[in-house]
Amino acid sequence: MDTVPDPSSANSIAPDPRKSWTASLGGTALFILWGLAMITGEFPHEWAFPIWIQGVFFVGLIFVLPVGMCIGWIGGFPHWSYPYVGHVLIFSLYMTMVATPGFLFDREMWGWRAWIPFLVVSVIALAFTRSLKPISKFFTNIWDDWTLLTFGMFGFMPLLVMIGFDEVDRLYSLYFMVILTLLMSGAAWSYIRADTQRRRIVALFIGITLAIAVTVIAPSLYWEKNGWVFPMQTAMMGAIIVLFMFSPAVIGLIRRTDRDIKRLGPQN
Repeated sequence: MDTVPDPSSANSIAPDPRKSWTASLGGTALFILWGLAMITGEFPHEWAFPIWIQGVFFVGLIFVLPVGMCIGWIGGFPHWSYPYVGHVLIFSLYMTMVATPGFLFDREMWGWRAWIPFLVVSVIALAFTRSLKPISKFFTNIWDDWTLLTFGMFGFMPLLVMIGFDEVDRLYSLYFMVILTLLMSGAAWSYIRADTQRRRIVALFIGITLAIAVTVIAPSLYWEKNGWVFPMQTAMMGAIIVLFMFSPAVIGLIRRTDRDIKRLGPQN
């Protein structure tokens, strides 16, 4: 007689479209698209696209990637969609304090306009679902598997990379952009394809740790010759970011404790 695996077990996973190629590609697309944007943005000047094309590509990402969140929302937030949610929320917050001279709004900051893509896809998703159940499922999924929240945080890794390599020489950055694109895409792909929570944790830990290490160390080596970098503080900053991204593990501990208490129950 077949047994149904316990979904709370670290070594089991309920059957879902997580392992499909479509889901894998959907969860990886965010990092591939951002990777291509960062790689082309670091081309030497003689190879670079005209500035207006780069601007269209960059702003296009701001409006296109929320579509991934919208599709995920309508579909009840499958696992692959979590990085899109994290990306849209954090990137919108970041863009409120950013200006894009020469393209949109001149030197005026985006402000509330940075939230337009999020608001638009939210209205569209609510119009399709006519329910708040997908939002509820978004949180219950995290309660069942805390790695989803970490995976969601991983969605703003491209923003950290962009900030980390700001003002660094193009040719120096180009090679690291290729490496980081492969690291982020590989981690996302491995996470979605993993069939146990333990493997998902390993995929995220390796991907996040290596990506943060490259993002912190590579610019530090570049700026070190100018005495602008303090190695100890830089290493601590990287470690804090990694710990923060894995802080959702506390949810797993709470859930396990709650389950153990219920299992013991009142003793007669």
